[in-house]
Amino acid sequence: MRFGWIFWLMPLVMWMMFVRRRRWERWQAPPPRDPELEEQRSTLESLESRVLQLEERLDFTERLLATRSEAGADR
Repeated sequence: MRFGWIFWLMPLVMWMMFVRRRRWERWQAPPPRDPELEEQRSTLESLESRVLQLEERLDFTERLLATRSEAGADR
């Protein structure tokens, strides 16, 4: 009975590795995807791109009007 603990050591080590691995996989697992959230995110991105395009068009229009008013003031 002197070395009887060695018999139980291997299953104990294997069980500890199994538990540790499960915890690690759970920690590393990506969060579940919500289709509604993904749809909202894509809608938001498309709206952001449209706002950026409108900003660029507004800047261009302002520059165009500014150059026309400067040209009219020079006459």
